[in-house]
Amino acid sequence: MIYSIMENIKIDTKIKIKNSAINLFNAQETLSVTTNHIAKEAGISPGNLYYHYKNKEEIVVDLYLDLSKRFEEINSFENILLNPNPIKAIDNTFELLGEIFYVYRFLLRDSMVLIALYPNFKEHFVKNQEKRIKQIETLLQFLLKENIIKYEENINLERRAKMHWFITAYWQSFTSSTIEVSKESIQEAKEVFFEFMIYPFLTKKGKEMLSNIHKI
Repeated sequence: MIYSIMENIKIDTKIKIKNSAINLFNAQETLSVTTNHIAKEAGISPGNLYYHYKNKEEIVVDLYLDLSKRFEEINSFENILLNPNPIKAIDNTFELLGEIFYVYRFLLRDSMVLIALYPNFKEHFVKNQEKRIKQIETLLQFLLKENIIKYEENINLERRAKMHWFITAYWQSFTSSTIEVSKESIQEAKEVFFEFMIYPFLTKKGKEMLSNIHKI
């Protein structure tokens, strides 16, 4: 009984630390936020924070793993492959991901800096990136097979998949040099993705699917 209570307190404290870290990281540059800042925001002592996390990198990595878990939970690629209208499913997926990305927007904004500074973060990020690119390549193969999109002959699907990933993963890092990452900038990434990576390559079948997206 006592052990169970202590475990619940431990979990609650970790959640409090992570929520406080997200608030500070989103509001400021990640590099300018210290563990002392996070502890103060969470209303705990620095020593209590260090009981749960050895350093800021561990907090950042834990938050990235939370983001990845939420991404996996929506089963985006599986839902697209099983949906009778994959184009609509892609559109819906971007809306769902946009909500998640906004919560963890500091990870999109500061990803390149975090990769350079934190080896453990880089390891998780690169592993996840390789997985996503493979998933995108599989999705493109499916769309081609189903005659929903059409490319020129001898198209390099791996490079095309990398370009898809680049827009979705790095657009906020690019735009943050001039504006704050916002729901609008995340929506802009979706619009850029569709404008340059989807619309020009839709077949007649794909265009019919597109026309049905906003029909009631």
